[in-house]
Amino acid sequence: MGRLDFYVAQTIMKTMLLAIVGLLGILMIFTFLEQIEDVSDSYRVIDLLLFVLFSAPRMFYETVPYAALIGCLAGLGTLANNSELIVMRAAGVSIWSITLSAMKPTLVLILVSLYVGEYLLPGIERIAVSNRDKAVSGDREAVPSSGLWYREGGVFMHFDEVGQSGVIGGVAHYHFDAEQRLTSILRADRGVYHDVRPGEKYWLLETVVTTRFSDDKTVIETAPSYQWNTGLTPSLLINEVLVRPDKMSIRELSAKVDYMRNQELNGMKFELGFWHKVLQPLATLSLVFVAISFIFGPLRESTMGMRVVTGLVTGIVFKFIQDLLSPASLVFGFPPFIAVVIPIIICFSAGYFLLRRAA
Repeated sequence: MGRLDFYVAQTIMKTMLLAIVGLLGILMIFTFLEQIEDVSDSYRVIDLLLFVLFSAPRMFYETVPYAALIGCLAGLGTLANNSELIVMRAAGVSIWSITLSAMKPTLVLILVSLYVGEYLLPGIERIAVSNRDKAVSGDREAVPSSGLWYREGGVFMHFDEVGQSGVIGGVAHYHFDAEQRLTSILRADRGVYHDVRPGEKYWLLETVVTTRFSDDKTVIETAPSYQWNTGLTPSLLINEVLVRPDKMSIRELSAKVDYMRNQELNGMKFELGFWHKVLQPLATLSLVFVAISFIFGPLRESTMGMRVVTGLVTGIVFKFIQDLLSPASLVFGFPPFIAVVIPIIICFSAGYFLLRRAA
């Protein structure tokens, strides 16, 4: 059984790796064609190629569930076409034992994708997007064309530039009271983040002008510097600019959700990203479970091409349901966890039903 288990796992791992290479190659070509329209004197072809290269970890992470699905269909399909599955069943190997053998390479792939998503993806994604934006905009710091707006309690903030080295430019704070009346405006040329001493983290704003409003007068104060104590860190700011919630690590998403809750802000899109990341291993296992049930069920006598097409269609349907429920949770306010877990439950239920019938 040890050799048999290894043989099944090895066969499926090979086809999963081939599926990853194929999907990754297609996505890289599409990304290149999509970005080539932005090529200019400042954004050269070499910059475009580097952007595509740095985007590879993100593409790998996103394709793992669907590559596992297609690879499992192709691997078990090969064993079925060679009548090897029939021999295994005739030798007394149960469907559930074969299912467990097929799941083992999936677990290895999941562990690799978790490492990429948690440690490689966020940093490399920032580099890719930052380098591209700076090249397109003529070497400016990363920031949307209209600047970045942010809110912390009753303070609305605007930043003209956000740098990755803990420097912000063109800072403006708009303070409002409980009745939403503007009480003061603080402007600074730039801010530098200081976190040298343990437990002492703050932004030092430079060339500060503060305008205070009252019922009968307006007071303007100037200062060479101002210590701004806040829970807003450079990583939170740069993530807001460069990395969408689904590209952040689980740790970053957890910190972001906690920060949004402490500030009484709506952080559901970050909760949604958090649960997508946490439950992606289960999503991958559910798709592989469905693939195994297809091989022992409706696709037992099908051709390899039919199996691959079925895998692509199943992956598209799964992604469609995810993309339908995710924004629905933001609009209708039901927990993001429910939006992410429903497609997984559907896949596991369908796979279990088909395997029970086959057994």
